[in-house]
Amino acid sequence: MLGPVTFCSPQPARVSLHIALRLTDKSNKPIAGMPIRIVAGIPDWDAGDWRGPDAGVRAITGADGTAALTTNGIVDRRWVWEPVGFTPLSIPVQIYHTGVGFEVAEVLPSRHGDVVHHFFYTAEVDRYADGTSGTLDLDRLYEAGPNRRFTHLLGTGVSSPQSVITIDGLALSGAGYRLSDFELDPMGDAGSAKQWNIRLMLRQFPKPVLH
Repeated sequence: MLGPVTFCSPQPARVSLHIALRLTDKSNKPIAGMPIRIVAGIPDWDAGDWRGPDAGVRAITGADGTAALTTNGIVDRRWVWEPVGFTPLSIPVQIYHTGVGFEVAEVLPSRHGDVVHHFFYTAEVDRYADGTSGTLDLDRLYEAGPNRRFTHLLGTGVSSPQSVITIDGLALSGAGYRLSDFELDPMGDAGSAKQWNIRLMLRQFPKPVLH
């Protein structure tokens, strides 16, 4: 995903989003029976009421680690800079974009043993003119507050194995999840599509290490 440039357009209409999710462990084996909440169609994570515990749709992964969900949201168009070959030049190109996030419960170490925390991860998924999709992987990580709203930002760039987050004064290292595969695909012509498919494969990593 490339950096955005300024582009003014009317607020896009909400569309139907059909989400095909697959959850695996580090060895790519399916994780069955995992409760998960998906929020999709978010054009801007700094706006909108996605932080509440009832936003989005919930599912439990099946024996094969998959779940199918349908919701509605926004797939917007924006401009990004695209490099020209191996030159230092870039040109603006238009892409389709949406934000996807998910809530999971994770067991983390603490001074007094393992504790369950509820986390919300976000990602940006783009679709380019040639039909390929792009992302910078999972980015922001939020923790639920006393009111169960995800207002506490723990960190960004959290899909990196070198990422470190601080919880209750303790430093924890290691990625909890990574977006191992993804796709944003219109049902019909992208410019007029009323329905979009989103394919997500999430890979769960071992429990973070306490420092």
